[in-house]
Amino acid sequence: MVRWYFAGLALSFFGTSAMYLVAGVWVKSLTGSDALATIAILCVYLPGVLSPWIGRIADSYRRKPLLVWTDLAIVPVLAVLFLTDEIWVIYAVLLVYGVKAVLVSAAEPALLVALLPQDQLAKVNGLRMSLQEGMKLVAPLAAAALFAVYGSWPVIAIDALSFLFAAAATSMIKVDEPPPAPRESPSWPHLKALTWPMSGAATALFTGSIGTAASFSLVENGLHHGPEFLDVLTAAQGAGSVLAGLQGKRANVTAGLVLIAAGALARATAWLPAVLAGGFLNGAGLAWAVIAVVTLVQQRTPPEVLGRVSATAISIVFAGGPLGLAAGAALVAHLSFRTIYVIIAVAAVAAAVGTRGDRTRRFTARRAPAWRTTDQME
Repeated sequence: MVRWYFAGLALSFFGTSAMYLVAGVWVKSLTGSDALATIAILCVYLPGVLSPWIGRIADSYRRKPLLVWTDLAIVPVLAVLFLTDEIWVIYAVLLVYGVKAVLVSAAEPALLVALLPQDQLAKVNGLRMSLQEGMKLVAPLAAAALFAVYGSWPVIAIDALSFLFAAAATSMIKVDEPPPAPRESPSWPHLKALTWPMSGAATALFTGSIGTAASFSLVENGLHHGPEFLDVLTAAQGAGSVLAGLQGKRANVTAGLVLIAAGALARATAWLPAVLAGGFLNGAGLAWAVIAVVTLVQQRTPPEVLGRVSATAISIVFAGGPLGLAAGAALVAHLSFRTIYVIIAVAAVAAAVGTRGDRTRRFTARRAPAWRTTDQME
């Protein structure tokens, strides 16, 4: 049944990756404004602040039918974009798209818990990461080519079709899900127990995004290439994430932060082979940090609150990305790329030290114990 899960993932990842790129490009082409294009991308991520409440929806229904109906429901929403290119309509559609993304991030981990034995979760989460990052390398290129030649409509059509096929694939999964639990179950104690690994993973994405902001200066002033060379660095980072995902059982927040620190120091040299290796290490570190937290949430959270805890934890972790980009934009105006990468390395090592020790040593994909009923008494 896992093959149907991955078939649905592959289709939805392709459509989503393509749409994320085209949304900003489309608004830019319509308005000529970088700010309005940035708002389009922000609309997708903004619903993340509602994660606890959206996650409650995932805890109130069986996850398989919820995922199927969510995929089907987004199709007519996307179809609205065939009828108009009003900016406010595009923003509204992207907001709904973002709500769907949060709902999926709440329901999918719970479906996997019902579908798989505990010792397989890290492996499947790693494969999921590899698939997602692989699609990020392929889909944007295809979307950009289609948009350049035909405009937005083929990308919207592909995205809608991908969700239809994803819904069909998910409907083929055979899983024995427990009935929804009462809504009164508190989720905060379980989130609080995940504070250290979430903080470590959020720091990983924060420092990784600062490095992305600094890469513009690295390419121009360190490698002496044009901005198009950023695609090469992006590919190196993507390859690191893909290969790290294949080693999902080894995923560890602390190890991920150490890899990010090593990658930052390598890129500070501005020597091309080291820069490419550094990008690879950065991608691997980011992947391991995320995989470890997702797996830990699944293993240590009771089913009745897994949707809320998962959606909130993932939103907290991924909030480090845009915050890192904002911080990186401020730093590059005043500091050299070498100084920034050294700062990244120091911050990542400090976070790695913070995620070690007796309190947090268990927060790895391999070692996290499965949740037990007695955990509620802690």
